[in-house]
Amino acid sequence: MALEYIVLEGNPFMENTYILYDESKECIIFDPGCSNPQEEKRMRDIIDMKCIRPVRLINTHCHIDHVLGNQWVYKNYQLKPEYHEKEQVVLDSCIEVAKMYGIPYTPSPNAESLLQVSDTIEFGNTELEIRFTPGHSPGSLCFIDHKTKIIVGGDVLFNGSIGRTD
Repeated sequence: MALEYIVLEGNPFMENTYILYDESKECIIFDPGCSNPQEEKRMRDIIDMKCIRPVRLINTHCHIDHVLGNQWVYKNYQLKPEYHEKEQVVLDSCIEVAKMYGIPYTPSPNAESLLQVSDTIEFGNTELEIRFTPGHSPGSLCFIDHKTKIIVGGDVLFNGSIGRTD
C-alpha cells in the first residue's frame, strides 16, 4: 500500500485537515482545524475506523484556522505540534485573532520541536521532504512524498486557485 490521505474540511474558515498514513498504520495529522465536538468526533471516528495511530502533529503554518484543533489532538493523542520557528509569533497571536473573529479557541501547546528546512519527516515507511515556502505566513512549510507525488501545502496553494500571500 502506498501513502494514503484523508481530507477533513471544517471550522468556520472551511480549512482542510490532512491525515497521511501508510501500511504501517502510523499517521500524521496536519493542520487540525476541528473547532467543535462534531468535527472532533469525525476525526476520531475516521482514525478509529482506519485503525491508524497518530504519531505526529504538524502545522504547515499557524494561522488560527489551522491550529484550532491542536489542543484537542494533544489532549487525545499526547502529540504536541511541530512547525517552523517563524510561526511561533503567528501561533502566539491566535488568542487575539480568535477574539477578533468571535470564535472559541483553546490555546495550542507550543512546539515539542521546531521543524528545520533541512529536516525530513519520517513516519511508518514514509519520508516527506520539507520545503520552506514563506509568503502566506512567515514560516509556511510544504511536505512532499516523491514516491506518490503527494504534497501537503497548507494555504500556499488552494484547490482551483493559486493560494494567497499575506
